[in-house]
Amino acid sequence: MKMRINKVLLLLLLLKCAHGFSQERYHPLRIETDIKLDGKLNEPEWNSIQPLSDFMQSSPLPGAAPTEKTEVKLLYNNNSLCVGFRCYDSTASKMIRLLMDRDFELGRDDGISVQLDTYNDKNTSVLFVTNTLSARFDSEISSNGSSMNDDYNNFWDVATAIDSNGYTAEFRIPFSSLRFEQKENTIMGFRFARLIKRKNELITYPRCDSSLQNKWNNVSQAAELEFANLKTKKPIYVTPYVSSNFEQQSKLNNAGNGYDYTSTFFTRKHFVKDETIDKILSNLGADIKYGISKNFTLNLTVNTDFAQAEVDNRIINFTKYAINLPEKRNFFLESKGYLGYQVGQATQLFNSRNIGLENRTVVPILGGIRVTGKYNNWTVGALNMQTAQVKEKNIQAKNFSVARLRKYYDTKGSFWGGIVTNKVTLDNSKAHNQSIGVDLVHFFNDKWLAGFGIATTYDSTVKSAFHDNGFYNLFAFKNAGVGYTHAFDFELAGKNFNPEMGFNPEREFGFVSISNGKKIQFKRNLPLNFWRVNTTLDYRWKTDTKLTETKIARLEFGLDWKKGSSLDFTLLEYKVDRLFEPFSLNEHISAPQGYYKMYSGEGSFTYDVSKNYTLGFTTQIGDFYGGLRFKAAPDFSYFINRYLRVGANYEFNEIKFPTGFSDNGNSLFKSNLLAANIVVSASSKFSIKLLAQYDDISDSFGGNLRIRYNPKEGTDLFIVYNSLFNTHPLVAKPSLNVLEQQTIVIKFATTFGL
Repeated sequence: MKMRINKVLLLLLLLKCAHGFSQERYHPLRIETDIKLDGKLNEPEWNSIQPLSDFMQSSPLPGAAPTEKTEVKLLYNNNSLCVGFRCYDSTASKMIRLLMDRDFELGRDDGISVQLDTYNDKNTSVLFVTNTLSARFDSEISSNGSSMNDDYNNFWDVATAIDSNGYTAEFRIPFSSLRFEQKENTIMGFRFARLIKRKNELITYPRCDSSLQNKWNNVSQAAELEFANLKTKKPIYVTPYVSSNFEQQSKLNNAGNGYDYTSTFFTRKHFVKDETIDKILSNLGADIKYGISKNFTLNLTVNTDFAQAEVDNRIINFTKYAINLPEKRNFFLESKGYLGYQVGQATQLFNSRNIGLENRTVVPILGGIRVTGKYNNWTVGALNMQTAQVKEKNIQAKNFSVARLRKYYDTKGSFWGGIVTNKVTLDNSKAHNQSIGVDLVHFFNDKWLAGFGIATTYDSTVKSAFHDNGFYNLFAFKNAGVGYTHAFDFELAGKNFNPEMGFNPEREFGFVSISNGKKIQFKRNLPLNFWRVNTTLDYRWKTDTKLTETKIARLEFGLDWKKGSSLDFTLLEYKVDRLFEPFSLNEHISAPQGYYKMYSGEGSFTYDVSKNYTLGFTTQIGDFYGGLRFKAAPDFSYFINRYLRVGANYEFNEIKFPTGFSDNGNSLFKSNLLAANIVVSASSKFSIKLLAQYDDISDSFGGNLRIRYNPKEGTDLFIVYNSLFNTHPLVAKPSLNVLEQQTIVIKFATTFGL
């Protein structure tokens, strides 16, 4: 009898928990007027709405009640959704207020966010964030919160107001800026979050399972809201641009005994023979965005220009494999979630950096077309781009196409899909390369997922399917913010697998990885918050010879503090790696081919992220292909005030190799990499960013100055200066010029709505 009562009590408890996490569909207030966007919530319409306030902590104490009260209200009219926040703060004078620039860095100061799952697919959403200074940040979220496209930009506005009780905020998000299935009653998912920076406290709405990962942007946990009879126009946005530029380069003279400068005003792309007309046409272009429907968007681009894109961060690569640098060009970043296809841990069938960048040369993009959207649980992305010929670099004109399809088949975000890419060289060679891939990802719940990917490539010489040109991937993961985590990954790649429009660091291999970990919370009265432990076993082999390439056993341990500090150790990594060919670090030192057994350890520490500065340090010591490596990498950033912030990071490496590894008797390898940045934000509309980088491997110093004036959304003036200096010009024979190259670009773009 007692056992039966216990079962009944347990059932009631489970039902209560389920009810606690479930949410009734929310119906925001519909109004016929417009709200004055001043952040003060003083219109009578706001006062008639019952607020939502059942937030929970996501950190530092997952599931606990917030220490400060937050209320949110929603209303809408035919044009926009308005979201009002009332953020109480018992010590409002201590709120951290630092950032004003567009797309500011998240997590640095007090702020709030609105997340909308516009298709209610429990997997993708758009995120709108502000802070107490009315700065704006937006992002596209995919893969149920595990992937964010921070370079996404949309048309919306926000205003905040400070008072003695804390602060208030009003978001205005036009429906014309959102994509959704237009019906008589439109259902969307929504989530809210608030960061109280000085307490390192992040709270979220609605409440959810506190052991989940990515609780603040986990799309599957969104509550639902319903709009009635949304009737919005299909927008057309036209963004023309005009630019001017100056370029100066140092080149070896005809005699070969010195270097001269060559200067160019207004870069030519050789559209027409007349130089003056060609310079004008080469520096004009436009982007067009048209809402074909509320589900699909058409983008057209003519003479696409990326002069304002930030430069790549320098990296010294100590691995055998190529590194995939991130895309920084807005046109490609906007469609990242629709066109991406990754198989295995690193291989991509489509990598947009291959368009317009070839052999370290910027290739002119003549134009392109893109269609993206979602309908009835089908997600579609298609892109076609045309590049120009660069005769002096022997680069031929090429056409690039990619089409990506996903079909979502449940409410957890599970999908199956495929991708096709096509690259064609437009010359007499008729060289081409195609990739085809299919994939499936199934979410069993919010923690467990499994899936597979199969891909193959074709080119002018390889035409047989799935022989030596295939890639096979099988995986399963359990992700959790608290408790056990597990991961399994199996990959098999053929020797002819070659996705030229993608990124593939290695061919002809098999790979298995198994990882298990656990994250446990300390008692709540301690300054320590969590401890973590993880073990990983990796095995890689060559499929043709069956030779073992790499074996890795790794034990990792970590600590998290409630204030945000973290400490991570790789207590031990045992690695056996085979070099099939010599591994050169510079022109004099090279590790010969062979089988190497290596032991190493690594540690990293980040200090108290609740401050207006950050301190971090990473170090590593251990074997490195017959040598002994020591690495030290400190980094620092400091927000002096809301107008000025500075930062720097440094990486030092020293490897002592056996004498026989060097051809000049010096077997000590050293490298230094230093980067420093300064950001000045005069207001939310004007910013200056300076990045300076130096490394002694290339023995060069580079600088990037980027000035942006953004008077309103869609209108931008950029002034960009890039330079590269030789740090030891007299050492070379013949002597180099101190200034290797410099460019100045001025670009103005503005958007018209039709």
